[in-house]
Amino acid sequence: MPHNPPKTEAPLLVVPADTAPGKAGRPRLDFAYYVPFGLTAISNKIARSASRVYLKLYHVGINEWRIVANLRVRPGITANLICQTSGLDKAAVSRSLRLLENHGYIAADKEVADTRGRSLRLTAKGDALHDELIVVALAREEELLHGFTETERRQLLNFIARMHANVNLVSQVTGPPHNDGA
Repeated sequence: MPHNPPKTEAPLLVVPADTAPGKAGRPRLDFAYYVPFGLTAISNKIARSASRVYLKLYHVGINEWRIVANLRVRPGITANLICQTSGLDKAAVSRSLRLLENHGYIAADKEVADTRGRSLRLTAKGDALHDELIVVALAREEELLHGFTETERRQLLNFIARMHANVNLVSQVTGPPHNDGA
């Protein structure tokens, strides 16, 4: 059940760009309004605290949890697909897969030598880990969304899906826009 405290206007956390001290006339970010900063800051804080909790309780970190969650949703996927769909680094996924396999949480198709192309699945032990971890993950999500109405939650998920769809557009921006003199 979500908590729904009275709505109040959020305090301004940074000085607006037009009044912030700095080099006059030079462009600068206003972090309160720069979406990539906000998303990254939130993501980093969530991931860091989740890793601490998951390591303490289950001896796995956030990357291992993300892989376990992926394998529950998509049994038989490969490490490459985990990297593509979740945005995780290939080296981090490789290390996490080794740890999960060594602890008996996952099994891989033995017919393919390269782990990146092997079909992966949760073992019974991995399924049990998932079933315990998901309870903690969902409780943490509930706290993150404290104060949001159901409508706001749906809107947020819609906005996130739309931004996710735009990630490929962002990846195409490799430098400043060209000024053609027009």
